Amino acid sequence: MRFVWAWLLYTWGGLHRYFGIQNSMAREFERAIHYFSRAYEVDPTFRAARLHRGILLGRELGRFDEAIADFDALLKEDPTYYLALFNRGMMWMENGRYPQALADMETYLTQSDPSDENWPDAQRIVRLLQDLDTNAEE
Repeated sequence: MRFVWAWLLYTWGGLHRYFGIQNSMAREFERAIHYFSRAYEVDPTFRAARLHRGILLGRELGRFDEAIADFDALLKEDPTYYLALFNRGMMWMENGRYPQALADMETYLTQSDPSDENWPDAQRIVRLLQDLDTNAEE
């Protein structure tokens, strides 16, 4: 029953995120964060709720430190949770922290399955970051 309630809260959060994106309304993003947080509180094994809260915090609201904290906490619980690793790498890259982004993306590529939907993006990002590193040294 706990999982069902958490899933409903998570789904409600997803709807608020959708409305926020469609209407450019920060208020909807805040509501989504509330519901993602509640879903995770109800069922702490429901990692997707915390993952999507972190993504929302970073991408839509620009609250970088809070997003990184969510990804760090997820990785502390499970160091092989490669979706948190990928998204933390994206967050590092979007904020100009290229060495951290490269490390996360390289680790993601060694831990995740090549059939994962993010795999091609991670490969491109690693090449881009390696090129940036090479150009910076020249």
